[in-house]
Amino acid sequence: MPRPSRALLFAFPVLAALCAAQGAQAQNPPAVQAQVVVGPEVDKAYAQLMASPRIQKLMESVKADHERSIEDLKALTEIEAPPFKEQKRAEAFLARMKALGLTQARIDAEGNVVGLRKGTGNGPKLLISAHLDTVFPAGTDVKVKEHEGRLHAPGIADDTRGLAVLLSWLKVLNDNKIQTVGDLMFVANVGEEELGNLRGMKAIFRDHLDIDGMVGLEPSGPGSVLILGTASHRWEVTFQGPGGHSFGAFGQVPSAIHGMGRAIAKIADVRTPSFPKTTFTVGTVGGGTSVNTIAPDARMAIDIRSDDMASLLETEKKILAAVDEAVVEENRRWNVSTLSASVREPLKTPISRPTPPHPTRQSPDEQAQSPQRHQVRPLCRRSAQAQDRNAGRSAAGHCPAH
Repeated sequence: MPRPSRALLFAFPVLAALCAAQGAQAQNPPAVQAQVVVGPEVDKAYAQLMASPRIQKLMESVKADHERSIEDLKALTEIEAPPFKEQKRAEAFLARMKALGLTQARIDAEGNVVGLRKGTGNGPKLLISAHLDTVFPAGTDVKVKEHEGRLHAPGIADDTRGLAVLLSWLKVLNDNKIQTVGDLMFVANVGEEELGNLRGMKAIFRDHLDIDGMVGLEPSGPGSVLILGTASHRWEVTFQGPGGHSFGAFGQVPSAIHGMGRAIAKIADVRTPSFPKTTFTVGTVGGGTSVNTIAPDARMAIDIRSDDMASLLETEKKILAAVDEAVVEENRRWNVSTLSASVREPLKTPISRPTPPHPTRQSPDEQAQSPQRHQVRPLCRRSAQAQDRNAGRSAAGHCPAH
């Protein structure tokens, strides 16, 4: 039997993973970016794959595994996994991975679950991953509930559905005795959400320098493969002043909360381009000591994202300038100079994108240039649907129960 080409080796896992996962959708899927023309090599690989009886049987096996996969989905969803507290879910995932044949799978020093399915040799190593953590804090009710034929729970789509797909894919490959040339590295990673700063994936790429390509399972619109990692910067801003009694010290000291309020109002007026999509939000605020105190401190967290680094940096510049202007205005209001602001950047994720036409070795710290999205043909009917609302919205994802 002729040895599969490198392109075919990469196309197969991408298509198989997409077929199993395409039902998982974000509540607000990313806006479609510039379309990418698929090259002839990819089209040829796709045609070869879909003409293969073994691949057709594999696709049918993915659909047949749906009911069992949904049981994994429910069980994993009901193990809460807020950022930096993924251990219990990791242990449950590890047990399932070992039961499906990856007996040497383990939890690494960062907390990732890592299992290697060996190929016959001399092929590329492909990483397939979904993340363990969710945006929901400890104590959230993560019980899966059925309503009108759908399963509802926080985090059921982002990214617990991806975890269930990883297990389903592993089972189907083994049941069908599919032997790849290259190694397949199955990883349930930690630290994807909030201030996790991709710590899990950074550790994977740091510790495994022989990875040739990656498929990441995340909620997205059906029929598409994302090839861009949107850049993200986050800032923590702390305002500090002397504070004082709301009556006794009035007019003598500035308010940290008032200063922060001025900054937020200015930030809200910042204009960003619609394309490349560039966004920002003041996501959390806090501060003060009591209702009858002029606040001595206040803090806020700001999230800035863009599909273009120059646009992100320009927006960031305007937002940080707004903070400085707000401090000046609050001090001027009371003819003092005792309010100050300090900033800290706890997260900085650059744009990432593999270089076409072939998959390349690339870590989350490597930066690319332009946003793109591949549109692909549907491979099979949806095996599941799931939706998820992030923090601050109704905490319910859902997935058909049939």
